[in-house]
Amino acid sequence: MPDALVKVKALVANYRKWAKASEDEGHTARANRYTRNAENLEAVVEELELSRKRLLSVPTEYGDLSDLPPSVIAQLNLAKIDELEQQMRDIVAAANGKEVGLDSIIIELWRRHKVEQERRFIMNKLYRMAQKGIINSVEGRKGVYYIPQASSGWDSKAGGGVDNLDEDIPF
Repeated sequence: MPDALVKVKALVANYRKWAKASEDEGHTARANRYTRNAENLEAVVEELELSRKRLLSVPTEYGDLSDLPPSVIAQLNLAKIDELEQQMRDIVAAANGKEVGLDSIIIELWRRHKVEQERRFIMNKLYRMAQKGIINSVEGRKGVYYIPQASSGWDSKAGGGVDNLDEDIPF
């Protein structure tokens, strides 16, 4: 079955084509409506693509693999995680690098997936996920987890930021 995202992108292209044709025919209001529809759908496509990249199930030891095409990812020997682990990882990843507590994870498991498990079971599962490197636990705090955000190419700690340009000049 074709990916729904491909169909939405095709629809965006159609809206752009219809907007151009309407503009050429002098129907400005219709052209504006088609353009707004195309822009709204493009925003949905962008958000979905970012979400898919952010929520990819990959081990942290390889870093961010979201830039790799599916054909390359298929060639890798990546550890598989079970459905509940994937759901919990997605919840922690959705926090965009912020800390997520056990209660929030239990609540979101129910809201998003209608999954109800004993607190102790979820705690043990999260602990094992942290041990495997799927998520990170917050040092000194029990039941609090996070997934670090991928850094941009301009991280000042890595020497590529604007803040420390003077430090790199040899004279």
